[in-house]
Amino acid sequence: MSQGLLAHEAVLDEVRARMGTLDAKAEQAVREAVAILARNHMPEPQLQNEPFRSVNVSVAQYEAWSSEERFQYLNEAEQFNQRWVEKQLHDLRAAWLMVIDGEVIAHGKTIHTLPQENEFEALCARSEKYPFVFFNPRLFMIEESTAWVQTSEPDDFYPTLALCLRGAHNEATLVADFDTGAMDAFFDFDVLSEHRLVTVGARDYERQSVHLGKSFRFLTKPLWFSLKDENGNSQEAAGFAFCIKDWHNSPFVAINSNRSALIGRSLLLQIAPLIHLDFASKQTLVEIPASHE
Repeated sequence: MSQGLLAHEAVLDEVRARMGTLDAKAEQAVREAVAILARNHMPEPQLQNEPFRSVNVSVAQYEAWSSEERFQYLNEAEQFNQRWVEKQLHDLRAAWLMVIDGEVIAHGKTIHTLPQENEFEALCARSEKYPFVFFNPRLFMIEESTAWVQTSEPDDFYPTLALCLRGAHNEATLVADFDTGAMDAFFDFDVLSEHRLVTVGARDYERQSVHLGKSFRFLTKPLWFSLKDENGNSQEAAGFAFCIKDWHNSPFVAINSNRSALIGRSLLLQIAPLIHLDFASKQTLVEIPASHE
């Protein structure tokens, strides 16, 4: 047995000792976490001089392609330069990065630092090339803990939060599963589109990642998020959301088939509400502190 498999089995044994028997999905999640941690801590001196080997196309060419051709252009670059991208994300401690002519021309520590539309257009205009856009896989490491809304497991529920979302053309209130094991916000792209909260443009970057061992495609879109408490007080924050394509066949509904959104920590850290989880009545109570009104 390889050292990698031995490490996986040792961790699984310890988790089983603490939590009892694990189902197949839980075991797969543990294996993936061990593999990601091992990769992130692996010394990489051999990558020091490895070049970026893909060529950027013009903005005009990118816009002329179909959405599938645009996706393949970005996806093939990530696959072809996987180790280079991993090293840049690791060295910069970045959540995302953009690359033109083999140079990182923009990066950030959270998705909420992504360029807004006008900033992205200015970035493209300076070089007249469309950048490669890459996201750190750690953004999709979600613990998927359990509570409130009825899940696929018996006598199990998931906590929920009512979020008011505001986009460029409309606003709507959606109920999202609330999980502190998630970093960011994940939404059904079709639901956001139906509420006219997001639209697709020719310069959008559709990307792909993996959660619970299953791949999915996504776009990132800017939104305004707000929470309101029982006294009518509200607090709003601007940020980006992951908009998941083909949501109902994605891994985000594995725990709760009725889910249309999942919200994690990053936006709530901006809004800074007090959240009370009432397990007896299975309700989430929000309080906006007076200093935030």
